[in-house]
Amino acid sequence: MGVILLVGLVLRFWTGDDLMLSRYAGYLMPWLLVGLLPGALWAGLMHHRGLSFLLGGSAIIIFVAYAPLFMSRPEVSDQDTPQFKVLSYNIWSKNLDISRAAGNIHKLRPDIVLLQEVTPKAFHKLEGYLADLYSGQEVHFFFEPSLLLMVVSRYPADFNLRIVGKGRVQKIGLRSPVGLITVFNVHLLRRGGWQSRYNKIFSLLQEEVAHEAGAVILGGDFNTPDQSQTYKVIKKFLDNAHWEAGFGFGFSFPTSAKKLFGLFSAPALIRIDHIFFNNHFVALRAATIKDSGGSDHFPVMAVLSLK
Repeated sequence: MGVILLVGLVLRFWTGDDLMLSRYAGYLMPWLLVGLLPGALWAGLMHHRGLSFLLGGSAIIIFVAYAPLFMSRPEVSDQDTPQFKVLSYNIWSKNLDISRAAGNIHKLRPDIVLLQEVTPKAFHKLEGYLADLYSGQEVHFFFEPSLLLMVVSRYPADFNLRIVGKGRVQKIGLRSPVGLITVFNVHLLRRGGWQSRYNKIFSLLQEEVAHEAGAVILGGDFNTPDQSQTYKVIKKFLDNAHWEAGFGFGFSFPTSAKKLFGLFSAPALIRIDHIFFNNHFVALRAATIKDSGGSDHFPVMAVLSLK
């Protein structure tokens, strides 16, 4: 097993996600530490030096990859610059208690809310629950029923477009007091495999995101973890709020609402919900909100400041 893990981790540097072994080694990297560290210690105590080296080497690769998430970062001044609280939240099409999800949004009062898996029925409920989100100020709702995507904001929109051929993507130009913010609300579906998700997001980045001259936010349910090839291609264009200003692994899926085999609740195992931004912003804070509101995803939040 130690040999298999090490091979899978090392192969990622050359094969990316092409091989199933390297792909799933990347998906489960944080959790592999649970077995690798005790295993390496046990092998060392039992004088199995080769096994201890293999297990310890695998653990070191994982530790180095995730160490930045547990290190202190220099504080970024949040004075005298416009700030935007952004929330990305897959509310789950099977969520039977939309009021709980709306309660989450009310508690945080984000300036920009990106919602995924919003059914028409859920949309009408959210319109009512969130009508007073900004305490008397107008709330703007933008819903794409064919995509099950929705954006809620305190800002009006100059445009609201459905991007065709790149997965489920909603593109909105929000008119903030300091200028236009182009927002991409994304839900990359699991069907079709990782290569399909990679091709769609790469096309979106090259043909849409890269051509935006102003402030850009890209958020949603990407169904891809932060060690995947799909994630890494996004990072070539944009920064990730959690890696810039968050702490810890920040797992966002699944929640206790998701039952394994329909029987057992699983702990959050992986982070597949992300908020990215371009070089017009700097991330001040980021977090995974540990109240799912009845969804199988936890919401992820970021506070971004214009440079």
